[in-house]
Amino acid sequence: MYKNFVQVILNNNSKSTDRLFTYGVPKEFEDIVQIGERVSVSFGSSKHMIEALIVSIDSRCSFPLEKIKPITAILDDSPVVSRDMIKLIFWMRERYICKYSDVLRLVTPHNLNVKSAYEKYVSLCEDKPLDEFGIKKTENQLKVINYLKKNKKERIKKLPGELNVSYATINNLIKKNILKEEYILCKSKKQVPTEKGMELSEEQQKAYDEIISSENKVFLLHGVTGSGKTEVYMDVIEYYIKQNKQSIMLVPEISLTTQTIDRFRKRFGKKIAVFHSRLSRKEKSIEWSRVINRDADVVIGARSAIFAPIKDLGVIVIDEEHEDSYISSSSPKYDTTEVAIKMAYICGCKVILGSATPSINTYYMAMNGQIEKVELKRRINNQMPDIKIIDMGHELDKGNNTIISEELYDSIRTSLSKKEQVILFLNKRGYAGFVSCKKCGYVARCDRCDVSMTYHIRGNMLKCHYCGRTKKMMFKCPKCGSEKIEQFSAGTQHVEKLANKLFPEAVIERMDFDSMTDKGAYENIYIKFKERKIDILIGTQMLAKGFDFPEVTTVGILSADAIINLPFYNSGEKTFQLITQVSGRAGRGSKKGMVFVQTYEPENFIVNAAKNNNYEVFIKEELKLRKEFAFPPFINIINVCLISKNEKLVNKTANEKYQEIKTLVKDMVEERRLLLYRPVPHSIYKVNDEYRINLFMKSSNHGLRRLRKIIRSVYMEKDIENIKVSININTNTI
Repeated sequence: MYKNFVQVILNNNSKSTDRLFTYGVPKEFEDIVQIGERVSVSFGSSKHMIEALIVSIDSRCSFPLEKIKPITAILDDSPVVSRDMIKLIFWMRERYICKYSDVLRLVTPHNLNVKSAYEKYVSLCEDKPLDEFGIKKTENQLKVINYLKKNKKERIKKLPGELNVSYATINNLIKKNILKEEYILCKSKKQVPTEKGMELSEEQQKAYDEIISSENKVFLLHGVTGSGKTEVYMDVIEYYIKQNKQSIMLVPEISLTTQTIDRFRKRFGKKIAVFHSRLSRKEKSIEWSRVINRDADVVIGARSAIFAPIKDLGVIVIDEEHEDSYISSSSPKYDTTEVAIKMAYICGCKVILGSATPSINTYYMAMNGQIEKVELKRRINNQMPDIKIIDMGHELDKGNNTIISEELYDSIRTSLSKKEQVILFLNKRGYAGFVSCKKCGYVARCDRCDVSMTYHIRGNMLKCHYCGRTKKMMFKCPKCGSEKIEQFSAGTQHVEKLANKLFPEAVIERMDFDSMTDKGAYENIYIKFKERKIDILIGTQMLAKGFDFPEVTTVGILSADAIINLPFYNSGEKTFQLITQVSGRAGRGSKKGMVFVQTYEPENFIVNAAKNNNYEVFIKEELKLRKEFAFPPFINIINVCLISKNEKLVNKTANEKYQEIKTLVKDMVEERRLLLYRPVPHSIYKVNDEYRINLFMKSSNHGLRRLRKIIRSVYMEKDIENIKVSININTNTI
């Protein structure tokens, strides 16, 4: 009946279809079917067609032939997923305890239409006299046929205007097999001028040579801010382009793609492709097709660009590798660094993890010899900024109740007078962190979520940063009727208002999640700041992620305490990274930079380690604490979160599943290979009218593989009615 059979992954969210299915290959597809192509198949008793990905082809079949259905259509002209990427799909499903379809969505974006990236051309089926076509000799048909005899092929959308004919005329010729259609990828004819790379310093050249010549696959490029890591990246990428290989360059934020594209386009011209979440469906298809067809040598983008359809991969670069944005917040909750390292061993490529403040997990791997450490210890301009810690308690004693200290104010004034630029960092967006009544203590909270609402001056409204719900700002306390309702804990909008008041002559802009909603907003701010049309830039963590502006001479970190006191086991790590990274925005050009770190804890060890740029001292102390309290990298933390709109159901199910898990891991607990905690409400129990219950486990590396299988059997083998399951390995909270 069939000569060949295919195994496919169904593009279906149900847990019951989370396995491989076998289909037969009809005779008409025997010579063209390939691994990595998408096909249409019928599933179950339904006549509805479902999309699937071919992961293997075999002449043997272990199932009764009468039960085997045929594939009904092949959706691609050539494979859209490589064999290496198929291996990665299998690995990610096991590593992150997710479904095949979860990973499939990453490697073949939703509604991918490869042909939409191409231009449709028409040409004559045969080159023969018009009489032999056996059609009526109309004037318009003659026009089209004679034009194509002369021009061979033409874009279909050009013909109506060029020849003054209708699309109906062209389509009739196609239907009668006189014209044939073909899709051709349109390559840009516009030439982009390129520049040679800068000559590497002795330290940069040494780093480059080590990466190129080493037999190791994974490297930590530990370089202080402004040490020229990007120039090393580009030289390594250029080396692999000369080897006829493609590369991936990852940045942690969409906001940084503009800056990175700017630098890479000057070096590599039009041979770059861009992948990020703000592209339209058609833009994604175009970039996807350019990569598949080798019209691009370098893929630049945020986290998801790791799954670009590259067939011959030379190097993956993950810049600012310590950033949390490299960890997915939706299933599968993958760590981009882990995925890249796995790809190095599947594809044979190299991986560069670059940072001035590496994540502790990455640095620990380097300490243990699992990856090779390469260092850049000096800035290109050989001068680090001066960092001063400001005790905000003293500011209060002096009568300064604002969020800007006197010394920071004076430094801003000095920079503005010299036509230099200023960056002010605050890790809280909005105008005020929360709104409260000073008489009775009432706090304005979201009706749908278990959190306080944030006051936004634009629109005079309260907004929930979890579900997006908004309310008009109240003028009286709804609980006691008092008019003493006030905003507490300043946000970026508050700082913007204060800065406009203190520095009315300055051009001031804000960069945070609320101000960057429009497409192109990142690019506009970047260009304006680069062209020195902005004097003071105020923002959140976006500003800490690699911006390189040589005219910035004053940087203010307005509240280091907002980071130190986060309820995460890695809050110390994040504090050190943010202070160091934000400080690194100052003094990157020829002018000396000044950084002011404002805090109510001036003696804090982490703040002072960051001030002195002493990563080794910080990590030595941090690793002691992690080991003592059993946190990564010495242990694995697994969190299974159950989510439901039914509060009783989610609590009942969480406890039932806990008992089931407890029985299955009894021996692991007794052997101290596993710590199992009772279910607890999430730190934010309700979000958007959904209740969340966490089950935490701590596991040794030795027991992790077995634990994954147990978790899959309990939570993933079938759907749990009215409950969503979210699984996170090595989560940041406990």
